[in-house]
Amino acid sequence: MSVPVVLVHGLGSSFAHNWGVSGWDDILQSEGFEVMGYELPGHGAAPEAQGGESEAVQRFLDLVSEKEPVDAIGFSAGARIVLRAALAKPSAFRKIVLLGIGDGMWTHTPTADDLVLADLVLQLLETAGNDRGAVERYIKGFTEMPALSELSKVTVPALVVIGDRDMVGPADAMTEALPDARMVVLKGVDHYATTSNFTCQDEVLRFLSE
Repeated sequence: MSVPVVLVHGLGSSFAHNWGVSGWDDILQSEGFEVMGYELPGHGAAPEAQGGESEAVQRFLDLVSEKEPVDAIGFSAGARIVLRAALAKPSAFRKIVLLGIGDGMWTHTPTADDLVLADLVLQLLETAGNDRGAVERYIKGFTEMPALSELSKVTVPALVVIGDRDMVGPADAMTEALPDARMVVLKGVDHYATTSNFTCQDEVLRFLSE
């Protein structure tokens, strides 16, 4: 019997927009998985978090504790939550999937290109029906990523999927730092196209079914 799969959406998005529109919810359920969704603070119906990203991780662990161990799939900002949660409590997870997260999360210095990305996020949050102010406050609550050396404590099997055009890629250093991880690189895929990519979906299903 499979364990529940918890899906964590990306910045400015929502469970329905990130996982429903792209078909993940239906695909996973058709394969016999119980699907659970976690909304980032200040997104969807989730209240804002005064404690920033740290509080977001604790809320996620509280949700997971109801069904642990679980499989968890996170995209972008959602992958940050999944990774931090697996670092804090590896026993809560059977497997984790990290989509659209890479070495740039550790090394990136903001550039003019970020202004374009910000516009894309703004379009996304409007489409998903989120409040701009709430999302901006969530971003301000971001904390530094844990040192790569700390990832040795994430002992659960991990799948990293990233497009070769993703602005936070590559993900080689992060994948190497995880004790039991493998990486899939999607050819010709940028950050925002990751979750709608069929190869990504196939690789994740294969990983969860192993």
